[in-house]
Amino acid sequence: MKSELDRELVENLNESVDNDFIKKLNTTVYGLVETALAEIEEKSPFIKVDKCVLIPVDETYTGAFCQQSEYTYFLGIDNPTIAFNTTRKRNWWKHLWKTFKSYWRIGRKKRKPKKGEKEAAPVTFEKYQIKDLKADLILRMANYMQETSVAYEFNNHITLVGPEDFGPGVKINIVVCYYEGKTNTFKLYSASKNKFIDYNFGSRYELLDQKRAEVGEMFVNMEKILNQIFSKAYGYVPNQMIVESLLYSAPNNLFVDKDVYQTFVNIANYIRFKDPRKIPSIAYPDKMFLKDKFTFLIGSTVDYSRIVTMLDRFKY
Repeated sequence: MKSELDRELVENLNESVDNDFIKKLNTTVYGLVETALAEIEEKSPFIKVDKCVLIPVDETYTGAFCQQSEYTYFLGIDNPTIAFNTTRKRNWWKHLWKTFKSYWRIGRKKRKPKKGEKEAAPVTFEKYQIKDLKADLILRMANYMQETSVAYEFNNHITLVGPEDFGPGVKINIVVCYYEGKTNTFKLYSASKNKFIDYNFGSRYELLDQKRAEVGEMFVNMEKILNQIFSKAYGYVPNQMIVESLLYSAPNNLFVDKDVYQTFVNIANYIRFKDPRKIPSIAYPDKMFLKDKFTFLIGSTVDYSRIVTMLDRFKY
């Protein structure tokens, strides 16, 4: 027997997110990052604030949050020198030996050179890389966060948590990467492959804004409700590129003004019966989303089938 998603339940799911809180959080994150970058710019010739791009991704862009949501941003640095320093080739055994010798020298007493002998050149530090920028960001941001807040550094991102700064249970992820301004492409460094992986969001933001202009905030309402139901069923938030592709492809007449429940019924049935081979990608609408490698690069390939299965469980 199918469970029922009645009007009251669907409307309650839609009202469960505080939009004012989200706007305040975005303001906090942007202010924190911009202040830290401005301080780094004063000390480093590699960083220019006007060459940095910070954008919200996942549900952070639309505000369709649920309890399991994390707040993710991409911070791109448009500086080819940093990219080159990050991926430059070197002889690792030679580098290891030089590092060992430098540490060994540090521990010894300084010896004065003999007459006519040249003094050894000082040990040079690594050139500025993305990992150095992450470390600098954490040091600077820490000066503006409460003592109860914590910053964690990972391979490609920084995670910030702090109930006083961001709210209880809120996790902020800032992905630090190289940004190629000419192609509008974010490039994430893979240490194991020693190369950058491209993340180009294509027309995603433009098409989302266009669809919201056509159907209003009902678009975000539907994304929010789908995220809520999915996260309760599977314990995580689905790939937003898939959810957005489904909603973007839905005809505008399915979005009923001021009637959240009827719109949800329309959208749920549309998703259940629509041929996925005919659904365009939100990033690249000239491709079907099941064949868009970028859409599935940043999320699970099983999320679509789980969304359909989830909606089949209920009657409306």
